[in-house]
Amino acid sequence: MSPRVSDDTAAPARPTRRRSSTRAELVRAAEALFDETGSASASVEAIVTRAGFTRGAFYSNFATTDELFFAVYEAQEAVVVERLEDGFRAALGTTDPQSADAIVSGVLGGLPPEGKWYAIRSVLLSRARHEPELRALLRAHTDAFHAALEPLLVESVTAQGRRLTVAPDVFTRAVVAAHVGAVSQTVLYDDAATIRVAAVRGALLGLSEPAREPDGADDLDDTGGTA
Repeated sequence: MSPRVSDDTAAPARPTRRRSSTRAELVRAAEALFDETGSASASVEAIVTRAGFTRGAFYSNFATTDELFFAVYEAQEAVVVERLEDGFRAALGTTDPQSADAIVSGVLGGLPPEGKWYAIRSVLLSRARHEPELRALLRAHTDAFHAALEPLLVESVTAQGRRLTVAPDVFTRAVVAAHVGAVSQTVLYDDAATIRVAAVRGALLGLSEPAREPDGADDLDDTGGTA
């Protein structure tokens, strides 16, 4: 009779799958609570009640609610990075290669004008001012996001016949800062989309320059038109 190897090797996978499912349900519950309250300070009790689990299920997946809300933030971040990649690829494939519009479209197509990513980030940032551990964790996540965005931006700028006038990491942070600052205006002004375009275009053109003079073509001016 052959040994029951398959039974022994298959068994450990079930708890792993259950734990993964439990973790995903807790993340969804925290996300739903954030949507309803706008706060990342929901209690463990509120989260597990929403998810239909016990406190033990929570602590077997997360050490604190901060860790859980960072998981929500990470999930939103993954969506943003994917959108950025798609936005850059689509824009660069359809836009005049002599125009900065491709880069602007790629940034604006990937970075959402509003949503949970910014909302959760703003809440975490306000708390991070007084919580060193939270600040360090948020810095690590921000650095990871910039690292994912940087090669997309640099490739896009190069493809448009431009070169950076500052270090790539500084350029990336400046473009994101310009966009985030513009997004903060959405609750105050109806023409927020115009502000977003102007802010991102200003950062992109202000921190890059033509790598060479285009033959037989007018160069871009600061508004994205021709001189």
